[in-house]
Amino acid sequence: MKKYLLLFLVISFLTSCGSDNLSNSKAEDIVTDCLAANPEQRTARFRIGKATFTKQDYDQELLQKYLKLADEDYLEMELVREITKGWQKGSKEYAIKLTEKSLEFMEEVPEKEGNATAKTFQYEVGEVLEVHETPATNTAEVKVNFKAVDITPFAIFSKKDPTEFWVKKLQFSKTSNGWKYCDNF
Repeated sequence: MKKYLLLFLVISFLTSCGSDNLSNSKAEDIVTDCLAANPEQRTARFRIGKATFTKQDYDQELLQKYLKLADEDYLEMELVREITKGWQKGSKEYAIKLTEKSLEFMEEVPEKEGNATAKTFQYEVGEVLEVHETPATNTAEVKVNFKAVDITPFAIFSKKDPTEFWVKKLQFSKTSNGWKYCDNF
């Protein structure tokens, strides 16, 4: 009986001391594999067709973004009219079209006019900051620092600044096949 108990303790000790712990590098590999299967692609929507820009600061900043893309040959912009009367006095109306150069960055383009959706950048793992395992529930909370890559010219329309890091807490679960973050792995 003592032999069986000793054998059981030795086997338990060896299996509990294995590589079942989630390390920073193992967590980074799992998240990288998940991002390879399902990239974290950011997009931005912007107006094509007819667009009116008022004298307000927000519209003037937006107009400068459009003009920058037009200077780089991603958009064609033609001034349709300047409004000289009424409550929109000082506003400018432009006809905005996409160029061939911009089509590689587009995810969605309206047939005539409306909002186009452009790829802005993707996130990849910068580094895993910390791993906090909860053995009782077979879970782990992993804090990951993401960085932007593949930044397109249309990132100027993005609400998130691609030069800033994005820190996110991810929930991992431990299964009989090891640690999982996304369903495919």
